[in-house]
Parts: sequence; structure tokens; C-alpha cells
Amino acid sequence: MFGFKYHFLSPHYVPDNHSEFFNKIYAAWKVTFKEVVESAGGVLDPDDFFRCDHVGVITHKNEIVGLSLLTMFDLKLHSSVEHHYIRALENPTQEQLLKRGISRLISIEYLNVLPEWRKSHSNVAWTEVLIGMGLKFMDESVADVIIGMPRIDRKVDQICQNLEGYEIQAPISKMNYPCAVLIFNKQDKRRFKNEITEQYVQSLWKSREIVGIAPFQKQIFKKAV
Repeated sequence: MFGFKYHFLSPHYVPDNHSEFFNKIYAAWKVTFKEVVESAGGVLDPDDFFRCDHVGVITHKNEIVGLSLLTMFDLKLHSSVEHHYIRALENPTQEQLLKRGISRLISIEYLNVLPEWRKSHSNVAWTEVLIGMGLKFMDESVADVIIGMPRIDRKVDQICQNLEGYEIQAPISKMNYPCAVLIFNKQDKRRFKNEITEQYVQSLWKSREIVGIAPFQKQIFKKAV
């Protein structure tokens, strides 16, 4: 669509012909979040990039527009519950989710629209589009919900709420920033209020590229894509 493309890549296996592209994605992630984390007195952990299941990337021709990291957690598994991301959930929150039959959660993390794309194409809400692509991924996966911990000071939590995300516990401090804790329910036929977001998400999803994860596809998706 207009030269834009959405790519799914796994950091655990990148085909040789995508190595340069993946290194470019990692560099974009590192430059942005090193500044974000260190400006609040923290230290960026490269392990957070490598441990994710998938990197979702929007490109325009050969230029990176934005990206997010997606990881599956399972509240029935001790290894998930003891992970630092899930430890941010209070015990009563985890218990309520399990009572509702929600155990598999896909986290959407480190969402970033590159600075040069925040002002250009200003008619496109790229943050909404990136979240929307994560939601489409979750809708067709074996996960029950998507979970996010968006920054409140940048009003990303409000963007999430506009996309039907809702808070499941009180805000937390994450990397020294105030963050909400929200989830998004699965939907059979997801639609977006913003017509431009709807157009971009549906088009990008239809033409998405899955790179190097074909062997893992059946474990991730309910049906072939």
C-alpha cells in the first residue's frame, strides 16, 4: 500500500538474505530506547530485544517507519510468571485473569515510530497502526489477549483505550516512567474507528511478510496465513 509493508521476523532465526535488514531494525531499536531508558536513569538491556518472539516492522520501501516487539507469556507456566515483565502484574490481577480463562498473553513492547515519521505523513496515526497490527496478530493466534504497559506521560495509554484496551490494575513504574497496565480482548472481525488506521491496518495485514518463522507458524497461528 503506497510503498508500505509490514514484516514479521523472529530474532531467533533470521535467513541470511535478511541479516542486513534485521541489523538495521536492531540499530533503530537500540538508538531510540537507549536514549529513552538512560534519560530516566536506567540501562537498556539488549536481552529484551533478543528474547521477544517476533519483531513487527513497518517499512516504506527500504526505510523503517516503526516497530514493536511481541512475546507470548502463559500465566500457567512458572517460567512466564517469574519473568520480569509478568512480575509487574499483581497477584490478584493474575488470579482474576486466570478465573476469566485468560492465561496466554501476547505482550506488545518497545513500540516506536521513528522520529522522521512522526511528523511526515501526519494524517496517519502510526502508533495506532502498529498497535493495530499487533491486535490482528493476536486475533489470529492462540493467545487470549494482548497486554501492554504504555507510558502515561506520553499519553500512549489513551491511544490504547481509544483502540478498546482497558486497565486491569493500577499504574506502575516501568523503567522509571509511569505506565498503565492494559489488555485488549480478542475479536473475530476487528475494526478501527479511525478510517485511515482501518485502511492501513487491513491493507498491511493482507500483504504482510513472514520472515524465517515458517517452522514455528503452527505453534503461533490458529490457521495458516
